[in-house]
Amino acid sequence: MMRTPPTHTKECGFTLLELLIVIAILGMIVVALGGGVRFAGRAWLTQERQSAGLSDRDAVQNVIRDLIASGRAFEGNSASLRFVAPLPSALGRAGLYDIDLRAAGEQLMLGWKPHFSGSSTTPLDTTETELARNVTEFSLAYFVAPTGWQSATPDKTKPPGLIRITLRTDNGFRWPALIVAPMLDGVATPAK
Repeated sequence: MMRTPPTHTKECGFTLLELLIVIAILGMIVVALGGGVRFAGRAWLTQERQSAGLSDRDAVQNVIRDLIASGRAFEGNSASLRFVAPLPSALGRAGLYDIDLRAAGEQLMLGWKPHFSGSSTTPLDTTETELARNVTEFSLAYFVAPTGWQSATPDKTKPPGLIRITLRTDNGFRWPALIVAPMLDGVATPAK
C-alpha cells in the first residue's frame, strides 16, 4: 500500500499583521536616523560658522598686534588710538603710516595714510577698512608705570608699557583681551 504524504493545511510565510509590525518598526528607525542626520548637519554648519569667526578674530588680532608692536608716537584715549607704524608687509607698501584704530557705529575701523612730518598744502587721503562688525563695546587702556592702567596716553613722546584692547559683539561674545607691548626706543619689548 502506498502512503500519501500528509498535506499541510497551513501555508508557510508571514501574516499581514507581522508584516505591518515590521514596516512600522522600520519606519520608526528611518525617522530616528533622519533626525540624527539632520542634527549632525546643523551641528556641522554651526561649528563651521564658529570656526570661520574665530579665524577672522585671530587674523584681526594679529594685524593689530603687529601694528602696535612696531608703532611709535602713541596718542589715545579709551575710544581711539592713533600712532605711526609701518603697514604689514603683505600689503606691499613701504614707509611709515599714520594709523587710526577706533569704533565707528557698530564697526571696528582701521585707517591709515602716509606719514608726512613736513608742511603740506595737500591733505593726504586716508584709507579705511572694517576689522569687525556688530561691535557693541570697544575700549582701550594704557599701562604706564608706576601708576598702572589709564584711560589715555599721558605723553606722546613715551609709549605706554602695554596697550589693552577689549571688544564685545552684539551676540554677547567678548573677544579675549588683546594686550600688546609697543616697541620702546626702537626695540621690541620682551614678552614676560
